[in-house]
Amino acid sequence: MTAQHPAIVGHRGAAALEPENTLLSFRRGAAEGSQWLECDVHLSSDGRDVIIHDATLDRTAQEDSPLRTGRVGDLTRAELDQVLVGEGEHLPTLAEVLDTAVREDGDRIPLLVEIKDPAAADLVVGILRDYFGELSWQEPTDAPAWVISFHEEPLRRTAQLAPGIPLMRTTKATSPEWWLSCRELGVSQVGVRIVDAVPADVEQAAEIGAQLNLWTARTEEQLARALELGCDTLTVDDPAWALDQLASRSAG
Repeated sequence: MTAQHPAIVGHRGAAALEPENTLLSFRRGAAEGSQWLECDVHLSSDGRDVIIHDATLDRTAQEDSPLRTGRVGDLTRAELDQVLVGEGEHLPTLAEVLDTAVREDGDRIPLLVEIKDPAAADLVVGILRDYFGELSWQEPTDAPAWVISFHEEPLRRTAQLAPGIPLMRTTKATSPEWWLSCRELGVSQVGVRIVDAVPADVEQAAEIGAQLNLWTARTEEQLARALELGCDTLTVDDPAWALDQLASRSAG
């Protein structure tokens, strides 16, 4: 976070502009200035990674998709490869998303890899190890990928397998037990939904030495509330809009 504004996280790429969690969306998020990107990971029935938010296809599959319904975990990766999720886009793999998380100058954009299925932790760590080699960076801010989850189990497993990967735990609303879990896990960042965040969350994040992410700013009112509370990173569906809003406020 600068003195003026937080770093912008492109939610599922640029979810307001392109089909969410698609390569088209991640490329759009990168092109429009996202300082971070975020994606979601589920497991197929044959243990392959699938970039999709929901546990089912029903909300995101386009009308003429060869496969339009069903639970992701009940389908093989080959079956899921048939799914179209808008603009003719397919469900990508984590490695494909990592390939897109690069700026025009070649610098990497840090990727928040959100584990939706707790059983995916081992696979995610393995993919990150294959992609980056040694998973160890001097500072969390140097890492090209973080592991994020609402669940404690995949974060704990990630810490066991690869202690160098920075962790982020996210929630709709905090509790004393949740903050205790964050402290015990040694997370480097915490994420709280904007509408549920309170000033005490800002204080608690600072107290445990974690950056604060607020999510997801889709309106001027939500963005203003996040800025009033104060945060290090701010998740948005439209990165260009958010950056324009921040620039206007700084100029004013």
